[in-house]
Amino acid sequence: MKKKNKIILVVIFVLIITGVFIIKTLTETKDGKINILIAVNLELDKILNSKLTNEDSIEKIRAHLNKDSTKLSKEPIPFSNIKNLTIDANSEKIPVRIYTPEDGERLPIIIYSHGGSWISGNLDTHDNVCRKLSQNTKAIVISVDYRLAPENPFPAGLNDVYNVLQWTYKNAKNINGDESHIAIAGDSAGGNLSAAVSLMSKEKNSAHITCQVLIYPSTNIYELNSASWSNFSNDFNISKEEMEKYISLYVPQKEDRKNPHASPLLANEFNQLPDTLVITAEIDPLRDEGEAYGNKLKEAGIQSKVIRFNGVTHGFITMDKITDKADEALNKISSYLKNEFQKQK
Repeated sequence: MKKKNKIILVVIFVLIITGVFIIKTLTETKDGKINILIAVNLELDKILNSKLTNEDSIEKIRAHLNKDSTKLSKEPIPFSNIKNLTIDANSEKIPVRIYTPEDGERLPIIIYSHGGSWISGNLDTHDNVCRKLSQNTKAIVISVDYRLAPENPFPAGLNDVYNVLQWTYKNAKNINGDESHIAIAGDSAGGNLSAAVSLMSKEKNSAHITCQVLIYPSTNIYELNSASWSNFSNDFNISKEEMEKYISLYVPQKEDRKNPHASPLLANEFNQLPDTLVITAEIDPLRDEGEAYGNKLKEAGIQSKVIRFNGVTHGFITMDKITDKADEALNKISSYLKNEFQKQK
């Protein structure tokens, strides 16, 4: 009996050591530790799901990316006043979804651009993010269903977001909004578009933007040469090979990727841009370029704040099913937006 108990203890000990080793292997990276639940989900995804290939159709890639962006999301929070609308702008019809809080008049407005590597994402993939932003800030959120590449390459989607900004500025009163308090926000590719829209608005001296919120934005698509691309490009959520493919679909000509409207980090001037909050994820290939953009703004005298969330990967803002940091980030974003709207009254 004693011998049997010893064998059981040895087996348990071996299992514990093996478990510790597996956890250590999954969570330790070249530059930080990843949240265990995120790490396990990424590993399971590698095992259970077939990898996309260069031969896959854009429809298959898009469906895969859309599913990926919501699979770790909770059910959307209740929100009663949501309207789908089509905006006519410069001969284009741009679908938007407008989230309006129940109370108040002349409400501030947030224009939100979803992520999806410029080739995927839609009004549904980021529906819960927009619901939470509107609820937490007591602001109207306009989610933009901008045109996607490769059917509509650069600058089609960017022009859509810019045109929605112009429409909002002119029509704010019609949706119970305040044209003097308009913020723009977006995640990943949507962060890229938001930063580019701010540059365009400054260049054209058009609609005033109160502030911008860039969530793990892509800011340099000409060169993927940062330390975070070296550290995280093959193992976590998005590989360098995948990103290069998406970029080539969005901006086919390499020289065009130097355009600051495609790579905001490569702009010559950063003055007169709006106050900015940049959110980054520690375990993210795009981390360094997002933080570099925030720092460039700071150097130019812009009120710029960078917040890095440790232990999480690219896309964590929609992972509220497995990490509290998704809502923690949205709460910080909401507090920032409320303060900016109040400050500029």
